[in-house]
Amino acid sequence: MSTSLWSLWISSALIGIAVAVVLGISYKNTRELLFNPPEIRALRYQEEPEKHPLYKFKLNDLSPRRVELTTADKFNLVAWHVPSTSGASVILLHGYKSDSGEMASIAAMLVRHGFGVIIPDLRAHGDSEGELITFGSHELYDIQAAADFVALAEPQIRLGLLGNSMGGALALCYAARDARIEAVVAQSPYASVRHSLRQGIKYFTGLPPFPFVPLIRMFSLPYVDLDAAHISPLLMMEKLQHKPALILMGGADQVVNPQGAQQLYEAGGAATQYWFETELGHVAFHTNMAAEFERRIVEFFKVNMRSESQQDIP
Repeated sequence: MSTSLWSLWISSALIGIAVAVVLGISYKNTRELLFNPPEIRALRYQEEPEKHPLYKFKLNDLSPRRVELTTADKFNLVAWHVPSTSGASVILLHGYKSDSGEMASIAAMLVRHGFGVIIPDLRAHGDSEGELITFGSHELYDIQAAADFVALAEPQIRLGLLGNSMGGALALCYAARDARIEAVVAQSPYASVRHSLRQGIKYFTGLPPFPFVPLIRMFSLPYVDLDAAHISPLLMMEKLQHKPALILMGGADQVVNPQGAQQLYEAGGAATQYWFETELGHVAFHTNMAAEFERRIVEFFKVNMRSESQQDIP
């Protein structure tokens, strides 16, 4: 074999190995992105019981009732419920690969002001069934189940939504679909799943967006279309033109690109509000600016979720 042919063969082999490595890394990251096995979650709670939602509820002097929800597509979910004393309740949605315990301090804050809360473990999270995360393609059924439960348990209730990160994105998408949701708050939401991937893959893995984001999207297609319109908050904002929405974003967010929140605000209507703080990171408003967060969130829901027969929310 001539030297030139040998060199060509070596180069082709190296390129093939490089391509195989890139494809392997992309497939591995796709599996890690989309799957959250229940046995892994159960083991985590067993080894670190302080991370279970019940422990976090106790830390915040909250005593919600454990309820079981069944979704329209037959998934069994665990949720935590505190009835309203004011005629208004808020569905609280946790972030990606988190659980209902993440929302404990926000729930306690709302309960102090008379709001009811229901906090589901979304499918493939916490104590709920499932292992596949679809970023809203199926999780919208989870939110519907929570809304249906509260509407049945508390007739004439006024409903709002508040979510963190992925939960904030889901809240915006769901509020655009359900007329029962009268107001929605999204803390650190992404504008689209792909938009979030470009930022998140670099933050969590150190990998560059190209070529990995397109490859992850390709490997995800058998499970979920990450570019689907109904799971893109930016594309759903048009349907929120007349519904009160409050978007919170920190300029130092390393998980979600802050520019996406600005795009969400610009795509919203006159009823959309935007709270931006340059120095804050991801989902940091309720911890770093607790008093102002409480004042603004309570006021937002109080103004936008009340009827003539409803007593003032304290």
